[in-house]
Amino acid sequence: MLFLVKGEMAGSVSLPAAEWLPIIVRNWEMILQPDEEGKILAGGKFAGRRGECAIFEVESPDELDDLVRHLPLFPFLEWEVIPLRSAEDALASAQKTLAGIADRA
Repeated sequence: MLFLVKGEMAGSVSLPAAEWLPIIVRNWEMILQPDEEGKILAGGKFAGRRGECAIFEVESPDELDDLVRHLPLFPFLEWEVIPLRSAEDALASAQKTLAGIADRA
């Protein structure tokens, strides 16, 4: 299953930089670790904004929830999870729709 996961800061953090930056470093280290297992297909930090996104490929929503809830930045960001269909599925669906239109013409 594919999911686009977006996290964005809603406000400010009241931690000193010496405490806040290690949390950010640990978060990116954890995001990169599952990437070695093929769980993260793409992702990165939003340019000019305080947030991040990644495309996860997991077996279930429960697995995704476990991965995201354990990120160090989880309590600090507002999260949005968007289920995705693969590009191959999208192409097949569009081709099927196109064939149906052609059959009716």
